[in-house]
Amino acid sequence: MKEPRSHLVLAALASGVLYYAYTLSRGDRGVVDYVVLSLVVLAILWNLFKLGQRLYRHGGGRDLWHMQRTVLFWVIGLLNTLLARPQDVGSWKYVVGWVFLVLAAADSVFVYRKEQAAVASFATQDPGVRSSP
Repeated sequence: MKEPRSHLVLAALASGVLYYAYTLSRGDRGVVDYVVLSLVVLAILWNLFKLGQRLYRHGGGRDLWHMQRTVLFWVIGLLNTLLARPQDVGSWKYVVGWVFLVLAAADSVFVYRKEQAAVASFATQDPGVRSSP
């Protein structure tokens, strides 16, 4: 049986695609640009939803909260660094944004480990059943 994919890694890859598509469509956005951006956002949300299901089945609400906290760290960090206004660069918000990005990266490693532990525990419970619901 094929090894299940990591939803966290898939969401991270889709986030990179979202940033790339966003930078390509700057300025004059048309209908196609909005459709592409919407589809990539839906792909990110779908993978985060599936990750949440996997973590909830394994560890309950505590693991789910860990994932939600990590997403919040990423959002706060990115809003205050990559998406900051030019006049905010160098301010305290910018520094706090980088701190949140470092926390988010470290937290993502721990969420990835939890996801891998969940996949391993599902495989030992019943080898014939896939880990993703």
